[in-house]
Amino acid sequence: MSHYQKPDGRQKLVVIGNGMGSVRFLEQLFAGGQCPFQVTVLSEEDCPGYNRIQLSKLLAGSVDLEGIHLKSATWYQQQGIKLLMGEDYRAIQIDRSLKRVVTQGGETFDYDRLVLATGSLPNQIPVPGADLQGVLAFRSLADVDLMLEAGQGQAVVIGGGLLGLECGSGLAKRGMLVTIVDNMPIPMARQLDQHAGHLLRKELERRGIAFRSSATLKSYECVDGRVCGVQVDGEYLPTSLVVVTAGVRPNIQLMQEAGLKCDRGVLVNDRLQTSDPDIFTVGECAQMQLTSGQETQSLLFGLVAPVYRHAEIVAASLLGDQSQTFTPVPIPTNLKVDGINLFSSGEFNPSCFVEKSDEQSDEISRDEVITLDASDAGIYRKLVLQNNRIKGVLLYGDVSDGLWYQTLMESGTDISAIRQQLIFGQRFLAA
Repeated sequence: MSHYQKPDGRQKLVVIGNGMGSVRFLEQLFAGGQCPFQVTVLSEEDCPGYNRIQLSKLLAGSVDLEGIHLKSATWYQQQGIKLLMGEDYRAIQIDRSLKRVVTQGGETFDYDRLVLATGSLPNQIPVPGADLQGVLAFRSLADVDLMLEAGQGQAVVIGGGLLGLECGSGLAKRGMLVTIVDNMPIPMARQLDQHAGHLLRKELERRGIAFRSSATLKSYECVDGRVCGVQVDGEYLPTSLVVVTAGVRPNIQLMQEAGLKCDRGVLVNDRLQTSDPDIFTVGECAQMQLTSGQETQSLLFGLVAPVYRHAEIVAASLLGDQSQTFTPVPIPTNLKVDGINLFSSGEFNPSCFVEKSDEQSDEISRDEVITLDASDAGIYRKLVLQNNRIKGVLLYGDVSDGLWYQTLMESGTDISAIRQQLIFGQRFLAA
């Protein structure tokens, strides 16, 4: 069945996906009141868009289901948005010649403009047993429901990154005995240095979470088709639940089959426009290649701040403002575990430089590190400077100055005049 919307003079806009980027895009599109498009949103999930960042808090019981929904079904109705939800409305084909989207249920939707917000897919680890019952990802409400159904037995989380720690903490708070298996020596190795990583691990161990660091997953073991344990470097860990948090990849099969230019993600320009000028993207499915001088930077987007900026740019473009473009900036990382405060942004590990010989000039631009270590009080601060400008920030325990440091870093402010007080934070400047 083909859908032809009421001929009221407005163009047809179809949005595929209803995650956080999609919802922000819709908010921006309707912010001014009258929208020049008839909007249809196709969502394979069976509920309105929700805050995926809060899934760990939902798992831990810190928020309820209502607390993570971004907009109610009533809001979509009030805007005149046609929101179609459920597996039957999963988009399976884009016919660019007819400008039509085909869904799993066999319905078709014509478009003048198309916005792709298909997000990402969780990576799987290619070891025996990966398809067993009880081996899950952590990406959706459905995943949380399955974890909660597992009860209060033993759980293994594969991956010690941000998502793995949040998941493990949530399961532990629900009463499960959690072991985190990570191939890195410290948790959150991409966002922390060794000292902060050890502080974080110590705190999580105090909460009952066990770690197997610098470890390699070998296989999943099963009984009657359900996972019962994992093999890790010769050690057997019994479990009734395995949650894999081994990163994500852009969900672009739909775009590839439609003939859009793709690499790891669907390729877009700095206005999030694909190789088809009538098709735009928002969020994790996009890949942008920016050229500065002789260097080309290839960007994928896994954090909410750039995704929201995508939404603003695409909405503005569709409303007639072609001037807005995407510019990358350092994005801070915040761990969402109750009672643990952590802020990380920029290049917080200093660069290594080769010492020059005596015959050469010793004038060399080198990174400088300022630290404040009050580990006994659970506080650690580290700033990396280059040419009297902040290059990276790492805060553990007290993160109250995080946004201030972030602003100084983004603006490239010369901190020479406040260098002596800088590590103590903004409130000490007047002292």
